[in-house]
Amino acid sequence: MTPVSSAFDRRVAPGGALAEEAARIALVCRAMALRFADGGRLLVFGDGGGSADAQHVAVEFVHPVVVGKRALPALSLSHDAAHLTAVAGSLGFEEVYAAQVRLLATEKDIALGFSSGGRRAAVARGLGAARERGLLTIALVGEAEGEGGGGPVADHVLAARSGDPLVVREIHMTVYHLLWELVHVFLDQPEAAR
Repeated sequence: MTPVSSAFDRRVAPGGALAEEAARIALVCRAMALRFADGGRLLVFGDGGGSADAQHVAVEFVHPVVVGKRALPALSLSHDAAHLTAVAGSLGFEEVYAAQVRLLATEKDIALGFSSGGRRAAVARGLGAARERGLLTIALVGEAEGEGGGGPVADHVLAARSGDPLVVREIHMTVYHLLWELVHVFLDQPEAAR
């Protein structure tokens, strides 16, 4: 097998597994749309590459690239170095998202945490704080952290079925674009939410 074909082969099974999750992803989008319709906001966070994904998601919701789609309130908790370092310095890095969730979130909000590989204590604690406050919680994780794998506890855990962190992030990107698009479908066509 050539390196080129290997690169493609590593993506085939995870992509097929994502397609099998269509119904679950639609349920997540419906739940998110109901929160947005009730005045909720999306709070997004992640460590490492997940922090870049969090910023990407927040921007897409706040400033939709598709003309005619409404902007929805979203905030990346990963982007402000001053907040992160202040909390990390006084409470420890594991609390950087949980502290912000406790301060900023309401029970109408949505928390979306990214963890593409390894155990991310800050992401898990952020999602835990969000659950304690009554937020809708969603975790995008890698295969090892999927349900039963010791990853973040959330109302909805969407695991990319790959052990390769690059492929996991690619699957996550597809998932959060689906989240954005289908949330708008449910908001624009309320009968679909029924």
